[in-house]
Amino acid sequence: MSKEVTTNAVPRKKWLDELTLELRLNDFSGTAVGDALATVEEFLADSGQEPLEAFGTPREYASELAAESPKKAKESLRGIVMLGVTSLVVFLLFSSALTPWSQGEQLLIGGVQMACTGLAAVLILLLPLYLSFMVRNFWTLLTIPLVGGALGILPAIFAPKVATDALLVLSAGPVLLTTATLLIALSVVGTVMTLRTDTDSITSPLEPAPAMTVKARYFEILTQWLFPVLAVLLFGFTALIQSLA
Repeated sequence: MSKEVTTNAVPRKKWLDELTLELRLNDFSGTAVGDALATVEEFLADSGQEPLEAFGTPREYASELAAESPKKAKESLRGIVMLGVTSLVVFLLFSSALTPWSQGEQLLIGGVQMACTGLAAVLILLLPLYLSFMVRNFWTLLTIPLVGGALGILPAIFAPKVATDALLVLSAGPVLLTTATLLIALSVVGTVMTLRTDTDSITSPLEPAPAMTVKARYFEILTQWLFPVLAVLLFGFTALIQSLA
C-alpha cells in the first residue's frame, strides 16, 4: 500500500485486498486471514458502513488484529525470502569460482569484490527491516534486479588480473566445493520447510481448506532446488567450453 490514508471513494474490494496484504505481512495464516475478511464483510453488510469508517485503514486494523490474535502463519515471509536471497548470494560465489577452477587458476578477490559481497551481506541482514516497506510499495521491487545485476556485473568488470592486485587470493577448488555444499544444504532446508507446511490458501470459515495437488507440491519442491540445478547446468556449460577450447 503506497499511501497510509485511504478515502471513502476507494472501492471496498481494494480495501479488503490491502487488508489481506497487511495481514500476511503480520504473518497471519490463510485460515486466519479468511476469518478476518469474513468478519469484516459480515459487519459491513449489516451496518452499511464503509470499511474505512468502520475499521480505519487496512494497516491500522491489521495491527489491531495482530495485537489481539495469537494466530500466526507457520512460516515467516521474511524467513522464506532470506533463504532465497542467501541461496542467490551463494550461487553468485559459486559462479565466480567456477571459471578460475576450470582454468586451474586461483580466485582473485579485489576491493570491489569484497565491497559487493559486504553490501550483499548487509542487505540480507537488514532485510526484515525494509521488506514490509518494499511489499507495500511495489515500485521499490524494481531495485532488486538493478542492485542484483550491479552486484553481479561490477565484480566481473573490476576483477583483479594478477595476484599482486588482489586483496585476497583463494584456491578456487575449496570455494567451489564449499559453495556447492551450501547450495545443497540450503535446498534441503527449503525442502524440509515445504514438506512440513500444509497449503496456506486463504479460505472462508464456511469453506473447506483446499487440498494441495501432487503437481503443486512437486513444483514447490522443485523451486527449492532451482539454484543447485542452475549450478549443475553452469558447471556442464563451463566444462563444454573448456573441452572445445
